Amino acid sequence: MRRRRSTLSLLKKKKKTKKTKKTKTKTMSPPFDGFGGVEEEEDEGKLTVDAILESEQRMNAVGDYELDLSSRGIKEIENLGGTCDQFDSIDFSKNEIVKLEGFPKLRRLHTINASENKIEKINGTNVSENVPKLEWLMLQNNKIRNLVDIDEIAKMKRLKCLIMKGNPVCAVENYRAYCIYKLNDGLKMLDYERIYAKEREQAKKMFGEDDGKAAKAKTFTVGKRGGRDEEEEEKEAKKTKKKPKNNAAELAKIKAAIANATTLEEIAMLEKAMETGKMPSEYNK
Repeated sequence: MRRRRSTLSLLKKKKKTKKTKKTKTKTMSPPFDGFGGVEEEEDEGKLTVDAILESEQRMNAVGDYELDLSSRGIKEIENLGGTCDQFDSIDFSKNEIVKLEGFPKLRRLHTINASENKIEKINGTNVSENVPKLEWLMLQNNKIRNLVDIDEIAKMKRLKCLIMKGNPVCAVENYRAYCIYKLNDGLKMLDYERIYAKEREQAKKMFGEDDGKAAKAKTFTVGKRGGRDEEEEEKEAKKTKKKPKNNAAELAKIKAAIANATTLEEIAMLEKAMETGKMPSEYNK
């Protein structure tokens, strides 16, 4: 009997040791960390309030208070109420944004840089009603294809500068003339080129109402693509009492510098240079 009991006790001890070993392997597995991984996946590509608060805020060279939201994989503009309307300029460049909309009331904001995204559509009503002081809109290298989207931009009544270079719509015939006609007379620059009075007159003749027909009916009228040559620039320069000899060459230099500009500060400085007809000294080195 003693031998039997001893063997039974030994078997029980072995079972206990096996059980303890199993429990040890269980405790070695990584603990469950809630839904952290799921939240990270859900937040990917989202513009959250935390992302806004963590982003760089700076005073740029023009003296504007700017929020840098570039290169964050943002797919949709949202939660901008978290900015508390503190910024003059917001940089959305190099993201994945598909539609320009989602703005809350931002009465201070006057510059939006949404270059190098995937923007196909523009909600002009949302932008115009909620960003009433918008003057600079940068939409370079996006996927805007239709002149209908120019109608949406036309709702932004205070625009002074619009950059659309690198969009498929720029290849549409009469694109430049249509933009000049549809957008307000306060627009001074389109695609890094200054708008002259003669261009406005030509655009009105091309797209203005004729024999009771609405201007929209002429949206896709075939004709010369909007633009101007050096002779027109010289004539305009004479009208504004600028020196005609060197002006054409200087303007060509300034336009080339604007085309290669990489920051809003450079563009603002070169736009002023377009008015005076003189290239800034730092570009003449």
